[in-house]
Amino acid sequence: MEIRAALKKIKGKKTTILFDQALFSLFNFGSIFVLSKVADVAVFSDFVVFQSNVFFLFIFCTFFLSSPILVLYPKKWREHEKEYLRALLCSNIVLNLVIGLILFFLLQQQGLYVSYIFVVGIPFLMITFDIFKKYMFSSNRIPLYHAWVASLLLNIVFFFCIFYFNSSLTLTTILSIYFFSYAIATFYLLLIFLAKGILRLGFFIPNLNKNGLFFNVINHHFKYSKWIILGGIAYWGYAQGLYIYANELNTSPLGIGKIKTVQNLLGIVSIFIITVENFYTPMFSNFIRLHPTKNISEMVRKVYRENYIKALGLLLIVLVFSILFYEILYLEKYGEALLIISIYCFCQSLMLFLRPITMALKAQEITRPFFIGHLWATLTMLVVGSLLIETYDYTGMAICFASAVGVFSIIIVGYYKKHNSVNTIVG
Repeated sequence: MEIRAALKKIKGKKTTILFDQALFSLFNFGSIFVLSKVADVAVFSDFVVFQSNVFFLFIFCTFFLSSPILVLYPKKWREHEKEYLRALLCSNIVLNLVIGLILFFLLQQQGLYVSYIFVVGIPFLMITFDIFKKYMFSSNRIPLYHAWVASLLLNIVFFFCIFYFNSSLTLTTILSIYFFSYAIATFYLLLIFLAKGILRLGFFIPNLNKNGLFFNVINHHFKYSKWIILGGIAYWGYAQGLYIYANELNTSPLGIGKIKTVQNLLGIVSIFIITVENFYTPMFSNFIRLHPTKNISEMVRKVYRENYIKALGLLLIVLVFSILFYEILYLEKYGEALLIISIYCFCQSLMLFLRPITMALKAQEITRPFFIGHLWATLTMLVVGSLLIETYDYTGMAICFASAVGVFSIIIVGYYKKHNSVNTIVG
């Protein structure tokens, strides 16, 4: 009976995380879906370029502050959770203020004149939202339904405002709506954390007696994530920097909007990818903590066995969905895109089936391969892009991205085989 109850609890948690990720992905992909449809082509293109710049800050802080929670909190910080959260949230404030200022001037150099509040405030709220959720997934201190309530609020506020202002959508209006939506959703989670006693009103007042813990948290995150951070910057280079690069190579606004639209449609696969990561990464970490002498390949094989049929079915459904929806909603505005959809489906397939291997490496705190893989992927993007983008426009962009993803996948699989063939666990 106890085993049955435990399995039921695990299944319930996985379902809850899946539902939350579905809601959050609805926001991420639905926002692009709606904006690409209702916003002017030039406004949408400007938004894509803005988002690509600001995602540098988001990716940096996510890899440094929030993503490591799934691995490091279960291992070390359960008994010091308040200082742990204080260190992460305070660091989030400082990093956004500093890096945001640099991005603010870079955006002006690219001809986008937006408020500093948007450049700093939007990624700050996004990362705070993610920190709260990653803590909830790792700690089991707060009922997980609060996560999907927050995601539901995010969707309701955003889409209501978008449809209310749809006749006058400027870049400033869109960014204001993003800021307001994340503020509401993050404030809800903040209230829950206060109600549960995890945070208090004097939370951000420095505790001189525990400053050592503060720096230990940052040091632990830095040691774990230093290669992931550098890899994240390189990842931004080919995942988001591609749009900036294409813009500099005079790709048409229509081409940039088309690629972003297709990428968004195929991005539905990320619902499954992130759900698997949020659910299994703490389990990988606990597996290593409880069985330090066992090869983690056992867990990797288990994840593949449990999910490969679902993954293949998901990819087929998403491919058909993307083709049909594009034909119905975007064909007239952006033109034919079957080749682009096929290329991005291939990319998502690679990233989906690579995920158990990346989780295993992260749980083992083997993070250097991510930097090397993303760096070579970015270099591949730059070389292939210089050869193809100016000549083939958005088709060149798609091939460029696929080449980068292929190179990254080959490198990560190679490192996984190397480290786990002899059961080596290194930092």
